[in-house]
Amino acid sequence: MIKVKHLPAVFLASTAIIFASCGSTPEAEPAPVEDVVKDVVEEVKEEIPVEDFSEENKSLLEKVEESRNAAIQAGAEDANKSAFDAVEAEYNATKALIENSPAVDYSKALSDIDSRYQALLAYTNAKAKKDKVDELNFAAYNQNAYNEGCRVLDELAAPEANIAAGESLLKQAQAAEANFDLVLTAGWRALAKDERTEAFKAKKDADSVKASVSKKSEYDAAVKNFTSGDSNYVTGNPEGAYSNYKQSKETFTALYEEIKDKRAAAQKLIDDAKERVAQSEKVAVEADAKAPLGDDAVEGIEAEDSKLLEDDDFTEAENSIVAVEESLEGEEESSDEFVKSEKSDIEKAIQDAVKSVESSVEEMETETEQALETIKAETEEAAGDEK
Repeated sequence: MIKVKHLPAVFLASTAIIFASCGSTPEAEPAPVEDVVKDVVEEVKEEIPVEDFSEENKSLLEKVEESRNAAIQAGAEDANKSAFDAVEAEYNATKALIENSPAVDYSKALSDIDSRYQALLAYTNAKAKKDKVDELNFAAYNQNAYNEGCRVLDELAAPEANIAAGESLLKQAQAAEANFDLVLTAGWRALAKDERTEAFKAKKDADSVKASVSKKSEYDAAVKNFTSGDSNYVTGNPEGAYSNYKQSKETFTALYEEIKDKRAAAQKLIDDAKERVAQSEKVAVEADAKAPLGDDAVEGIEAEDSKLLEDDDFTEAENSIVAVEESLEGEEESSDEFVKSEKSDIEKAIQDAVKSVESSVEEMETETEQALETIKAETEEAAGDEK
């Protein structure tokens, strides 16, 4: 029982001690709150501008279309259809892309297409030049160049050749064309040299009949063609030179033939007149034998030693001939200038001289006929007197 009585006191004491111990410990002060200032950094995103290739594409596309039109006009589609169809497909596809995305850079694709069209043009030209070589039988003038040109054309004609880059195709086609140019140049140079020789001979013939006087304008035109041929030859245009020499030769030859025929006709008239004079002299001798006239002069009959015609003088005609070089001195140098012909008054003087000769022949024929008539009349009168 005692224990029961003292239990509440013990409990109260214990409680008091616990509270006492709790109250003796000081409470912890809260830590000071520091204001944290955060720097707000504004992130600025730098925008990289996108380059616009619209103008460049437009310019390159115009260049491609020019090359395309040139190839078409030259006949590229017929010359190499597989290559033409291939580049046309690439051209149409790239053009469609540019229409949809004009600002994108298509310079590489457009440059390749442009080279392909240029290659087609060079191929077409080379093929045409090969045909010309074959037509003229020029291959032998430079057989190696001809063979190489044919080899390249065969390679480019194969469909698999279109796999190569446009720039490579262009170089090959240009090389083929250059080889056929070499063959054509060699052939035309050979022909031009031969034609020049013939033209020079024809000019000598024309000079022999004084064509520079009687046919001055035509003669001068032929000389001009000859000198133009020399100029074309030394400046790298042998085909043009051949054409000039040919025209010159034909003109000189025509002048020679025409004047030669006229001179032959005139000479025949003179020879006939001389024959008639000889016949009249024979009649006169026979008449004089039958009825001598004595030493007195007879009207209408010139003295035996009289000079009826003036001697022909062709000094001025010789001065009107234009000199040209017989051969080309050098292929890299300009041809020599040629002497100009004399003034037109020389031509007139010579023509007058020729006309004078013809007129004198006619007068001589008339005088001869009159003399014969006179002799005949006098002979008949003398015969009557004798009877």
